Amino acid sequence: MGYRLAAHNGDTVAVPRLVWQHLPRADGDAVRVALYLVGGGAPDPRTIAHDLGLKSIESAKRALQYWAGAGLLESDRSALPQPEAPKPPHIDLTTLNDPYVAVLCQEAQAALGRALSRSEMQRLVGLYLQDGWLPDVILTCCAEVARQGRCTVAAVSRELARWREAGVETGADAERFLKQEAVRAARWSEVALQFGTEASRLTRWERTAITRWYEEWGFGAEMIAEAILHAEAHRTVRYVDGILRSWRSQGLTTLQAVRGKGQLSGANILATTQKPAAPAPGKKDLFHANWNAVFEDETED
Repeated sequence: MGYRLAAHNGDTVAVPRLVWQHLPRADGDAVRVALYLVGGGAPDPRTIAHDLGLKSIESAKRALQYWAGAGLLESDRSALPQPEAPKPPHIDLTTLNDPYVAVLCQEAQAALGRALSRSEMQRLVGLYLQDGWLPDVILTCCAEVARQGRCTVAAVSRELARWREAGVETGADAERFLKQEAVRAARWSEVALQFGTEASRLTRWERTAITRWYEEWGFGAEMIAEAILHAEAHRTVRYVDGILRSWRSQGLTTLQAVRGKGQLSGANILATTQKPAAPAPGKKDLFHANWNAVFEDETED
């Protein structure tokens, strides 16, 4: 028997297309939480866990984190007083005698592909004189943000802040960091393809998980592909993360170990040329017994 959607005049809720796009990857709890929020539910983990009957408050928190990473939710800071950002000290470019300043401004404009305003130049020079960035690192960052299509000094400033959190200080640090980022991006694309999607559609949590598989847990591409194969119908990053976490806890670090788990080993197989051990004294050898005689004995008794 087939089905069709019944009419619900006036009793409907609009669901963002983003939720539909994540249906193949989001787990059941995450989908339920999304519908709960879209329907007007409060984004409070305790309330969500109670109203939806989730196993724990942590399940609600994970679902909220998932949708925050996907872009469905955003941090609500409207209720908090926002401190006014301090204005950077004014830099008079005409009084500077540092030879690097002119070169920095000229090369940055070339890297970003456009002329900078006076305020942008002041901010750029501030990255050098006030924030302590080396000119070569600033220019490397200019080239990187331009490659990403973000040709502003504000984008350079934000990217440098991220680099500093990652421990980048010198040109050599920046080169290593960018190589690592390129490797991570390639891995995201490769794994996303196996999930039938694109790297650009992975959430922040999913990208972090994939990076963890390689860099913290030491799994290679073959092991990750095997885990995705084991996921079968539950082919989501979160589910595969659970499989790999389980393998790691069991010490299964190779394909042979995973595929051999639960199978017969040589120690459990009796060679066909080997004679079975003689039965213990007083016990019947039921394997080689004369069953007719056995039945006759039991009948006579």
